This record gives sequence, structure tokens and C-alpha cells, in this order.
Amino acid sequence: MKKLFFIIVIFYCNNSQSQQIVQYSNYLENAFYLNPSVSYLGKNSLNLIYRDQWRGFEGAPKTTFLSYQSSQPHSKDVKYSSFSNFGGFIQNENIGAFRSFKFNFSYSYSFLFSYNWRLSFGSFLGFQQLGLDVTDMNLFDSNDPIIDVSNYSLLFPDFSMGLTLSNNNNFFGISVKQVFQNKWIDITTSDMSKNQASVNIMAAKKLEISKITFLPNLMLDFTGFFKPKIIAGLQIDYRDLLAGGIAIRNENTVLAQLRVRFANNLQFCYAHDFSFSNILLKPLNSSEFMISYLSIINETNNFKKSTTFF
Repeated sequence: MKKLFFIIVIFYCNNSQSQQIVQYSNYLENAFYLNPSVSYLGKNSLNLIYRDQWRGFEGAPKTTFLSYQSSQPHSKDVKYSSFSNFGGFIQNENIGAFRSFKFNFSYSYSFLFSYNWRLSFGSFLGFQQLGLDVTDMNLFDSNDPIIDVSNYSLLFPDFSMGLTLSNNNNFFGISVKQVFQNKWIDITTSDMSKNQASVNIMAAKKLEISKITFLPNLMLDFTGFFKPKIIAGLQIDYRDLLAGGIAIRNENTVLAQLRVRFANNLQFCYAHDFSFSNILLKPLNSSEFMISYLSIINETNNFKKSTTFF
């Protein structure tokens, strides 16, 4: 079964996007991971995600993600319209014999570009540990020169950057992840294996009718020479208490999303992927759970000039 799944992973990665950049289904709620310039202005934010991908297959991808961000208004800015945001994330991903661990710090600066438009710049800087453990795998050829069992772990720098332009009802962001295209030659002994830089573009708009907000959104992802990933979605939100959404990814995938706010500071998100493969008879279902906590830094300041989409 491990051999079969290894073949499926290699085939699937070569024909879509690879698993170098984790594809989260709650991409709007976790936009900070995609673009380091995204922040909840005037608040502290904490996100915890667990993603169980392609359930039912041994060695299928499992991802744990934790992020934190603190936003501070500039004290010399009497209108509190400019902010500095500090934070970072930890991400651990297991795909069969493959292991990936990331730790990144973040900084972003946000200011009013005009009276109702905000411009933000941000970056991630950290490291990634990539490993391959074949001790529990039955290799077709134990002497395969491509796989160096004696050296299966590598540590290298990780850097991303992004910018966003937004107001209360419109959002546009662009980011570049994995700017350092580090080679994996110490793991696979092949100089053809390396990280690929990923360019992410996201746009969204809020349309409010009575107490219901409609949020159409679009995301484009360009990674190396792979086919671009496109996600088109729509979320419907009732008074920021209960929201549901649906999105279509151009990889034979439909995403169903649910968000429930339990209190002013706590919300729960769930997403389910229905992915259909040309080589499998059953769908590759995936589940994603997310808990978010937001706390206002200073209750005495209402940040009326924040002008922010998120």
C-alpha cells in the first residue's frame, strides 16, 4: 500500500501543484499564511489548523499549522492609521516518507494610501527542514542511487514577501513564497529536485444586502512550471456569526466551507474537499479544522481609521 501511495503522490504532484506549498481550504481565514502583509489591525490573532488530506490512504498528507500575529498602531500617529505587525507561524507536514517543518517570523507595515484605501507590505523569514525517511518503506531497489538513506534531512532558509491593497469592502493581494529555490540534492542526490517559488494572487469583494454579506473571491497560484492553480469561490455571511461557502479548484476539486463565531473573539472553521482523480475510482476527500482567536489590544481605542478588509 505504501508503494501504491508513493506512486499516487508522485503522479499527482507531477500533474498538479506538488505539495511544496500547502493548499489550505480555509484560504480566506488563513490569508496570512499566503501573504505576510495580511493582518487584523489593532488586534492579536492566533490560528490553529489541522488538515487531514486524502483520507483513507496510508501515508496521506497530514498538516498542523499554528500562527500568531500582533498588530500595534504607531503611537505618534494620532489617527491610528498606520500599524506595524509582528508574528510568525509553525507548520509541520507529513506525506508518507516525506517530512517538512517550517518556522517563519513575520513583519508587515500598513498605512492609508488614500482616505479609504490601505497599502501593506510584509515578509516571512525563517527556515524549512525537509526530510525523507525510507526506513519503513519497501523500496523496489534498496540500492537506488536517487535515494540516499544515510542522509535524509536538510535545513535551509525560507523567505516570502507580499503586498496588499484594500479597504473595508475590497481586497487585492500578491505574494511570492519560497523565494529561495533551495535544491534537495543532499536528500535525493538529484540536482533536478528543488523548491519552486510560488506567486499567489488573491482578490475578494464584500457585497452587503440587509444583514447578509456576499463575498465572491478568486485566487491564482503559479508554481514553477506546473499548471496554474485557480480557485473561484463565494461565501455568504450572516451578521459575522455564521457563514458558508463553496469554491471550485481547477484540479477536479470542490471545496465546502463553514464558519461559526461563538463569541466576539473566538471562531471555528471547517472545510471539506471533494477531489476526483483520473486514476482512482473514489474521491480523495480531505478535511480541515481551524480555530481562530482574536483579541483587541486596547479596548479604549476603536481604530475607526483602520480601513481594513480582514
